[in-house]
Amino acid sequence: MKHVSLAEWTAYIADEVPDAIKIEYEDHLYSCDDCLTVYMEAMERKEFIQPTEALDIADSVMRSIAQINAGPALEERPKKTKSMRTITKHYLIAAGFTILLMASGAFQSLAKYVDNVESASLKEKAPITEGLIDKTFNWMDDIEKKNKEGFKYE
Repeated sequence: MKHVSLAEWTAYIADEVPDAIKIEYEDHLYSCDDCLTVYMEAMERKEFIQPTEALDIADSVMRSIAQINAGPALEERPKKTKSMRTITKHYLIAAGFTILLMASGAFQSLAKYVDNVESASLKEKAPITEGLIDKTFNWMDDIEKKNKEGFKYE
């Protein structure tokens, strides 16, 4: 394949190249250091172009914010405040549910459940590796014991 020009790499980066040609470019890029250099140059140029696009986006966002702020001022907007009566009503409902749950024993059964889970986690078996290590040491102790007794391996 012939070398790919800077303009072609720029089109590739901008995703303006058909898929079949993209595959050819990518395959060629793996084997050609010259095209890799040109590709990197095209990427650097793309990076210089993108910040100006970001500034355009920032300008449009700032204009939108200015339009929103041009609406009614914050002081003119109606304030939503909860009345003391509503706050007291919610507090009393929460207190009532708490008393109901305490009287029914829901918190006690929850405490028992937590205790059971904690005790079960403490009673778990030893890990497999510890069991293997114990068996290995027992086996080695048996071999040492047999050697002391004069056991011969055949």
